[in-house]
Amino acid sequence: MIIKVIISVIMVVVIFGGGFGVAENVKYSYIIDLMGVLQNTSAMIFAIAGIWLAYLYPNAIAGLMKSEKVDFLASKNEAKRIEGMILIIIMSALVLILIIAFYAFNAIFRGTELYIVNKYIIKGLGCSYVAGILFLQLYCVIMLISRNIAFINRLYLVINEKELEEKL
Repeated sequence: MIIKVIISVIMVVVIFGGGFGVAENVKYSYIIDLMGVLQNTSAMIFAIAGIWLAYLYPNAIAGLMKSEKVDFLASKNEAKRIEGMILIIIMSALVLILIIAFYAFNAIFRGTELYIVNKYIIKGLGCSYVAGILFLQLYCVIMLISRNIAFINRLYLVINEKELEEKL
């Protein structure tokens, strides 16, 4: 637990330090390009994870949609896998919300006296904010890749077990 806290603190320091460190050399057009990529990636991950969830666990989806009590999970492992996919979907949705917030704050504050007076601080905070969104999105991509690899491994494990049973 303490290691997670230390890693989290280090990540926050690196994100803010990096954001303020590069802020002077970053142009708004660069940020807009990156936000577009993050938005598209988030939508893609959101869709892929949703499709995986609906395809692999249709009983879970059906059970959640019904108001009556339904036993829709086969095991705790299955519940953990569903939880992981839902976490990916939530994090991708959060990335989209943070992107919308970025555009909204930019539309409201850009060119105002507050921005002009505090340009370097706001630009540093903005670069840190975008770096945080980037980190969150990369984490989603890595989680999705690892879930797919785990699925493939489980698939081949089942195939190998069936082949072994047939030989015996």
